[in-house]
Amino acid sequence: MATYQNRSLERAFSILEYLGATERGLTVVEIARQTKLHRATVHRLLMVLNQLGYVYKDRVTREYWAGFHLHPFGYRTSMIARLTHHARPFLVTLANEVDESVHLGALEGIQSLVCERIGTARSARLDRQPGEYLDAHANAVGKALLSQRPEEELRRAYREATMRAHTGRTITNVEGLLRELRQTKSRGYAVNDEEYRMGVRSVAAPVLNPAGRALAAIAITGPKARLTDAMLPKLGQRTVETARALVGRLLEIAPNDD
Repeated sequence: MATYQNRSLERAFSILEYLGATERGLTVVEIARQTKLHRATVHRLLMVLNQLGYVYKDRVTREYWAGFHLHPFGYRTSMIARLTHHARPFLVTLANEVDESVHLGALEGIQSLVCERIGTARSARLDRQPGEYLDAHANAVGKALLSQRPEEELRRAYREATMRAHTGRTITNVEGLLRELRQTKSRGYAVNDEEYRMGVRSVAAPVLNPAGRALAAIAITGPKARLTDAMLPKLGQRTVETARALVGRLLEIAPNDD
């Protein structure tokens, strides 16, 4: 069988593989050292990959990260690190605007992982902290992300899993959850109505890449007394707008950074 070689392509993939396995930004020097490529070669290839959206360069630190377009190829860990890095200013702005706790979460199977949390002076620690896992069926971030998954896939996932009841309002059967997820997808944001803790509500919207894949979700959490029935749609819409603004920023910096 004939073998074919394209040195530039091989070198580009070695850079992508290294960036994809790393949870922080890297300089040209670091990438060159680890890939054993000449710095000029690394810089040239990074410029091309950046233009295509497969890597991006932070304008402040001058470090390179795996780009947003790599998500469909499975570079999930570095994508979450990158997303958290760039999401923080958006989360801070949203938290200050609504004066409630705001956090970013990702999906791990049928659990949601808290990636980042921003609180305000009046927002009590009503939700969990970064690094904690929550049952996806019982919180807004989890439902926002589950709503983007095929229903048959969810049926298989929950076939052997127990849907734990955290409160009397928790959905504990698959068909009930699927009905809720259809409503979630239709309106664009998820609602947690005292399903994880009594007296606490939250809303969350998925962060979708250009292919429509959800990597994470942005949530607002607060007491039911403040997250009233009248406020939930307004807050839900703000999470949708913030998620879209974040994606717009990610897409903007990937191809245009130099």
